[in-house]
Amino acid sequence: MCRMCLVEVGTIQVDPHTRQPLRDVEGRPVVQWMPRLQTACTTRVAEGMVVRTNTLQVQEAQRAILEFLLTSHPLDCPICDKGGECPLQNLTVRYGPAESRFDYADKMRQEKRVPLGDLIILDRERCILCGRCIRFQEEIADDPVLGFSDRGRGMEIITFSDPPFASYFSGNTTDICPVGALTTTDFRFRARPWELTPIPSLCAHCPVGCNITLEVRPSARKGGWDILRVMPRQHEAVNEIWICDKGRFVHHFATAEDRLRQPLVRRDGALAPASWEEALERVAQALRQAGAGAAGIIGDRLPNEDLYLFRRLFEEVLGSPWVTMDPPVFGGEAVARYGVGVGTDFGRMGRGSLIVVMAGDLEEEAPIWFLRVRGGGAAGRPPDRRRGPAPEGRALRRPGPPLPLRDRGPGAPGRPAGPPGAGPDPAGGPGSAGRPGGPAGSRGDVSVGGPRGADRAPAGGDGGPCRSGGGG
Repeated sequence: MCRMCLVEVGTIQVDPHTRQPLRDVEGRPVVQWMPRLQTACTTRVAEGMVVRTNTLQVQEAQRAILEFLLTSHPLDCPICDKGGECPLQNLTVRYGPAESRFDYADKMRQEKRVPLGDLIILDRERCILCGRCIRFQEEIADDPVLGFSDRGRGMEIITFSDPPFASYFSGNTTDICPVGALTTTDFRFRARPWELTPIPSLCAHCPVGCNITLEVRPSARKGGWDILRVMPRQHEAVNEIWICDKGRFVHHFATAEDRLRQPLVRRDGALAPASWEEALERVAQALRQAGAGAAGIIGDRLPNEDLYLFRRLFEEVLGSPWVTMDPPVFGGEAVARYGVGVGTDFGRMGRGSLIVVMAGDLEEEAPIWFLRVRGGGAAGRPPDRRRGPAPEGRALRRPGPPLPLRDRGPGAPGRPAGPPGAGPDPAGGPGSAGRPGGPAGSRGDVSVGGPRGADRAPAGGDGGPCRSGGGG
């Protein structure tokens, strides 16, 4: 741990006979202080605890720790992606020494570019071993895929999973890293924070509707604006301060070279570019010819308003009842009545709350809901990672066979699986943006529905994300 949060911790002494606090001659409670300073980030709050955060002993310890951290930290500030928003810079200004007492020749040099996965780069020389990324993966994301290796000055962050850093929430580690040791591959060395203009927005790639900030910069090469990175925007009732990797990285599809940018019509058996006027006229002509025999297939990327207009077009204009959704939504009627809606707050749930997931996979289809549900379960009992029916009061981890990275039992490897290689693309796969209709139950009970019932239905879809029409 970096130990910049050292504090004095003590407990109020209690009379063993009366169980009342002992008091000195002036009537103040008697505090028994621990002989050494404690790290505030790892010390659990207890009844009767007293904490001092700004004493002379604490200040001297913070100065000493900061001087120690800077002994081998590189002077990357002019090029570091964290420059301008770096907590270590702020602490150095406040507590840092003007000159270092350590020998520059004894500086610890390590690798500058270590791919932890396809999306995250580790600069081991910048890392101060605070452990934030490890604790986030273990305590928040429930993906214990990072850990410390070695001891002393050779200690470093490694990934245990194969493929490396197999987590849907890996991008959040770059937000909480205090020194720029963890950076994303798409933003690394592309801009400085003060060059970016923050635009508040909402993520539309799944039903959660996470609050995000689009950080943009004018593009001198092609004109307009470039989205250089997507950051979470705090909203405690929706996504707290987290977003999934899909919401963080999938925006690149808008500028992909192979993206369709104009309509294509079939001429002489081959697709050829056409104007929007020509394409829309051919569609209208084909619909008029088909009339009541036309059939419509709705995709899973449309909002409720477009779905409503699409259905009116076929039923009222064309007189056709043939409208279906692909992938289909199962449990939509129940979710529309009892499901997640206005006023639902997973943060208020805990022991005693009932959350029903119907034909869905939250981690795949609504990742931040998965974190909130898991957080609510953790307030009661720890989640059950086994397959099959869960004991009362516990939450299932995910359907399907257990993943290798979940196997952290006595026989689990404690060393990296090998050099980082190609991993899955968490930003790959479409999302969804529909909002279910009904409010949650009065006791905080929630139902969430999706298309996963297709896997168990006679005629199912592809198991993609859930959509509107009641799906959550």
